[in-house]
Amino acid sequence: MTELYEKIFNESFEGILRALQDRLEKSDFSIENVKAELNSFYKYEGLDWDGRGDIKQADIEGSIAAFEVFIAKYESGEYAS
Repeated sequence: MTELYEKIFNESFEGILRALQDRLEKSDFSIENVKAELNSFYKYEGLDWDGRGDIKQADIEGSIAAFEVFIAKYESGEYAS
């Protein structure tokens, strides 16, 4: 990974994970909605547009990784109050 790719990936990962954790506090939180959003990211990544570029790809991959980590932690009970 290039340094810029890593920076974008990490910024995306941390921002998305923080936003998902904040959503846990809301009364309308639904893990099903989170899983549906992850599914949308998978589809978006699969479109593989010509000319997307490494920066956008890093952003998408960081977002997907954050969703996957969040769901795994949620389902393991790590976010239980």
